[in-house]
Amino acid sequence: MRAPITNSARPRKAVTFWPMTSVTFRRAFADEPVAKQLINELDAGFLKFYPPEHMFGLHPNEERDPALHFFIIEQGAATLGCGALRILDGEYAELKRMYVRPEYRGRGIGRKLIRHLEHTARTLGIACVRLETGPEQVEALALYRSEGYTSIPPYGEYADSPVSVCMEKTLS
Repeated sequence: MRAPITNSARPRKAVTFWPMTSVTFRRAFADEPVAKQLINELDAGFLKFYPPEHMFGLHPNEERDPALHFFIIEQGAATLGCGALRILDGEYAELKRMYVRPEYRGRGIGRKLIRHLEHTARTLGIACVRLETGPEQVEALALYRSEGYTSIPPYGEYADSPVSVCMEKTLS
């Protein structure tokens, strides 16, 4: 007869404890060194799936444009990621440069970022938020859908891209 397996004999899953400090969204310019580093990390990930001609980042000289609300996500001294809201006209804006560093994913940071950018849009009187991503961003697509974004035809600069997936959400 075999001895029962006790908790001490079972393999243990590694547990990473998340500090209790809150996540903050610091408004920044997209050409600041930390912002540039985050954007480079984001682009390096995209290059694994998409050719450069189908990667849509910021427009030339947009880094300090007042219509671009760029945020660095921080928790204490840690930099977790970034995201931006590009105001396109008085009725809609676009989520841009959405990125959470891999070691911080799965903790709700992306969801908090979306909600922060939507709140920013609401305070600016924006009624609709759009975004463009790619079909290989499966986790991002699931997150956007869970936050109420629905698919729309490719628009604007994405209209001719075979790898663009566009979505929008009407803000209430």
